[in-house]
Amino acid sequence: MRLLCCFVLLLIVGCGKPVKNDKPIAMDQVPEPAMKAALAAAKEKFPDVKFQSATLRPNGIYEITGKSKTGKVHDVEVTAEGEVMEVE
Repeated sequence: MRLLCCFVLLLIVGCGKPVKNDKPIAMDQVPEPAMKAALAAAKEKFPDVKFQSATLRPNGIYEITGKSKTGKVHDVEVTAEGEVMEVE
């Protein structure tokens, strides 16, 4: 019984949202090289994605988020200089 109680407690404590310090920004605040790189990377992998929002992480990486026509959400992470870090 103790083991079950401990397991339930760990589930409850461990299921909180992770704290993020990402700062939502307007799409027009994304630097032009970053936006161009994100568009090119997304077009290559997800040609029908339409970007809708952007966030700036504390490490200086921009995460640009959009949806495909099917409603699937995709993210592209880029630096201000236009280096693509990740495409999801």
